[in-house]
Amino acid sequence: MIKDNEASVLFRLNYASKAQVVVNQGGTSSGKTYAIEQVLFCLAAQKEKQIITVVGQDIPNLKAGALRDALTIYNNSAQLQALIKNYNKTDRVFEFNNGTV
Repeated sequence: MIKDNEASVLFRLNYASKAQVVVNQGGTSSGKTYAIEQVLFCLAAQKEKQIITVVGQDIPNLKAGALRDALTIYNNSAQLQALIKNYNKTDRVFEFNNGTV
């Protein structure tokens, strides 16, 4: 789903990690959220009936950061769009064809 030329080092390290907890450090606009969400989209597409939740300080911060990044990833990937059954804008939920939300 993520082409090699589109995948950052941060994405590759997070995706390949076998650790229970992965800590990503870096400054503002360092790509942490974007890379982590790419990993979460990949995992959501691979595993059926999973529930993946992204949380933040509050809804305005989520809208300005994580949700904006998620929508950018979604809108820029026809392959990802084919795997997603529905995006509920009100609840801010992506529903995958495999039952993962």
